[in-house]
Amino acid sequence: MKLNEKRGSSAQKLIDQRIGLVILLVLDGMLFLKRFFCRGKAIEKDVELLVCFGAFGDLIVLTEAAKKQKRSRTLYLACSKLNFSCAQMYRDFYAGIEVVDLRNPWSIYLICRRWGINKIYDSTQWANIGPIEVGIAKLLSSRITTVGFATSSSVRGYVYDRLVSHLRNVHELANFFNLLGEQEMIPSNLALAEFFPNLYSSKSLNKTRKILFHLWPSGNRSYLKEWPQEYWVELIRFCTDLGYAIYLSGAPSDKLRADALIEKYGLLEVINLAGVYDLKSLSDFVSNEVEFAVSVNTGILHLW
Repeated sequence: MKLNEKRGSSAQKLIDQRIGLVILLVLDGMLFLKRFFCRGKAIEKDVELLVCFGAFGDLIVLTEAAKKQKRSRTLYLACSKLNFSCAQMYRDFYAGIEVVDLRNPWSIYLICRRWGINKIYDSTQWANIGPIEVGIAKLLSSRITTVGFATSSSVRGYVYDRLVSHLRNVHELANFFNLLGEQEMIPSNLALAEFFPNLYSSKSLNKTRKILFHLWPSGNRSYLKEWPQEYWVELIRFCTDLGYAIYLSGAPSDKLRADALIEKYGLLEVINLAGVYDLKSLSDFVSNEVEFAVSVNTGILHLW
């Protein structure tokens, strides 16, 4: 299970913010000239590409929104290396999945040429790499239209033909749903129930007496989302005393930490699954074998 890849170092984020902003300014000027002097040809049928560079929690939520908005459409996915293992869970939904080489500014353009894409939905919320790649694809093609989020940065927004507000007071599922619908269809979390009733429906428990714990978040500055180990140990022992079997999940890089936790606190009855399952297998295990799960705030939480 490839959960150990980092979302990006502080240096990478600094480059994206500083150098990326300069690149976007140049790109905005070139797109302005293109819009002024050139007119694209009318397209009878859209062939659509969904761009997702976020962590796999974003991809899971984005795909759920796409299943509602685009289930009758042919939709391709361009993801990051970080997301690819997660994207494989949705091979039956997407017409094609390809990893974007973030070091190559023409990467999305080449993907669009290969698949005949003429419409791009960019789910990037804050980073500049998304609009840079999408903007270059638009600049080099006469037939591509783009949809993206309107944020506080007008420089990012200029590369898109259509902007949808990224709302701070709603779940990201609502923002992604609005993006793919190209309008603000869900203005508040209260309206989510109308489009995603399953989020609010009760589920019956698998009375298996098994609990899955996911202790370690991923991504940059992930330590800020960690819970003290002593608290986990107290909860594990409490659940064990109630007769539950305890399983720990995690990335391959978490295996040694999980082993050390088990040995340090004498939790010999706990089963370490870190690195044992890929995402699909772990999701199936949770659905079929686990009564309930306890997790820190990280992407894997969206699987459940």
